Parts: sequence; C-alpha cells; structure tokens
Amino acid sequence: MANNQKDTDIPFNAGAHVHPMSQSEMDQFLTVAPVGRLGMTTPEGPYIIPVGYCYAEGKIFIHMCGFEGRKMHVLKEHPIVCFEVDESLSDVSLAKSVIITGRAELISEPKQMIPYFQMHINKYRVSIPFGEYASRNNRKEKALETYGRPELEILRICRITPREMTGRSIVRTNSNF
Repeated sequence: MANNQKDTDIPFNAGAHVHPMSQSEMDQFLTVAPVGRLGMTTPEGPYIIPVGYCYAEGKIFIHMCGFEGRKMHVLKEHPIVCFEVDESLSDVSLAKSVIITGRAELISEPKQMIPYFQMHINKYRVSIPFGEYASRNNRKEKALETYGRPELEILRICRITPREMTGRSIVRTNSNF
C-alpha cells in the first residue's frame, strides 16, 4: 500500500478474483451442497427458508410435509421461486454460490415421489432402498398413529425447474478487507 493510501481507499473486493461458474461446476456444487434456501414471494414480502434438497435431471427436489401451512400455501399461490446454495471458508478466502430462478410444482403421487425420496435417503442417510428405509423404526405405524394417514400421503416433493441459473466463485488472493 502506498504511503498516502488509506485502508478505506482499497475496494472491498481488491485482491479477490470473481469467476462465473460453468454449468458443470454449478451441477457439481448443487449435487454436494447440504443445504439450500428456498425464496418465495408472499403478499407480506419475501419468505426464505433453509431446506434439505437433492439435485438431479437439472432440477431441484425438496422433501417437505404436505400439511397446509405457510410454505405450502405460498408455493401453490406463487410458484415462481428462487433457490440459493452457498458456501465459504471462515476467512472468506474462498466462496461460491449458485442462484436459481424457476417454477415450483408439488408432486403428491406416491409412485412419482419415491425416486426422489430415494435420492434424499442416499444423500442424507445410509444408502438403502426406500422400502427398507420406510419400514424401519415403525415409521408406518407412527405416521398412522400421529397423523391418521400413511407417511406417503403426508409428504410431498417440491420440484423446481430452473428458468435461470447463475453461479460465481470468489478466490481472495490477499488478506486485506
């Protein structure tokens, strides 16, 4: 830094290299990132929630409960959504993010949902077949006892089909902020 230059004269992103991510880099990142954020529009304003999800077939699949709460109501009324995934090191020397804008649709047919539940089991649990997973720990009996319905009648898959997808990675090459 020049003798007459102050720290405040250095742009925030000085020493940082921002790169657009390729489609294959975005696909890889979306496949492995553990948590995403689903952004929705409500009459009161934006509504954003963290979600577990899977990425396949160029789409986002979110496992959710089918009860009529705020999230389900908003998705039905305003299906255009935003989905975001990011990560960074604690010193922010490396960061990346992917932002998707697209249309959400709810899948409620059990036979259509099972392959996407299987993806969630493989990503977040021990990779075992859906039928075996569903029969563990009296899941069927617990759902009937608690909700009066089988588990597959309670759950939904939200499928987001992207209209636009952008990704950036940032590599900071010095420690100046």
